[in-house]
Amino acid sequence: MRRLGFLVFMASLIGCNHIDQETPRSFVNRLVDDTRQERAEIASQLVAGEKTVALAGPLVLKRRNGIKPTIIDFGWITAKGSIVAHSKEFGVVVIFDPSVSDGKVKWICITYPQEAKSKVCLDQAMP
Repeated sequence: MRRLGFLVFMASLIGCNHIDQETPRSFVNRLVDDTRQERAEIASQLVAGEKTVALAGPLVLKRRNGIKPTIIDFGWITAKGSIVAHSKEFGVVVIFDPSVSDGKVKWICITYPQEAKSKVCLDQAMP
């Protein structure tokens, strides 16, 4: 009987995934973090009065601190500094839209579907 209990215990350990399941909302959270450097560079250019940003074009997420970036199927940075990303896997479109006011840049996070919007994106300036 003890042996059967041990086998059931071991089988449950092997079957358990130790990694949290990724969701559309966690995808958005990771994307917020993975685009931090790009958003900082865009913000500095917009605050300096640039009408178009130097990063305009394809969004290429880079490995940071040895961690693989979020996988996106499409990413683009517009001439005005908005960042657009799409994931087929999660069925999510994310737009980070900058606006300059009083010499500061505020980022608005727009997600489709809305349910994918994370706490980081809720009606506040993103980090």
